[in-house]
Amino acid sequence: MKTLEYCTHVENELAGWRDKLGSIDHRIEGLSCGAKEKMLGNIEELHMLMAEVDDRIMALKTSCPTEWRPVGEEIDERPTGGC
Repeated sequence: MKTLEYCTHVENELAGWRDKLGSIDHRIEGLSCGAKEKMLGNIEELHMLMAEVDDRIMALKTSCPTEWRPVGEEIDERPTGGC
């Protein structure tokens, strides 16, 4: 797998997880206020996790294609077998 393809695959995987987290957050929004209050710490952690995933997706979009290109080409040229 080429390095830039790897970046795209990781970005897509993270986006899928972000969608799943967003779905959970959406379900939580539909809960009663009392139920939300009991889960307040977990909801805050969920939002922090969603923000972290968003940050990692943005980092892949902005740095992976430019910073990995020279290293990626070197990695792509290496033989796949052995050490």
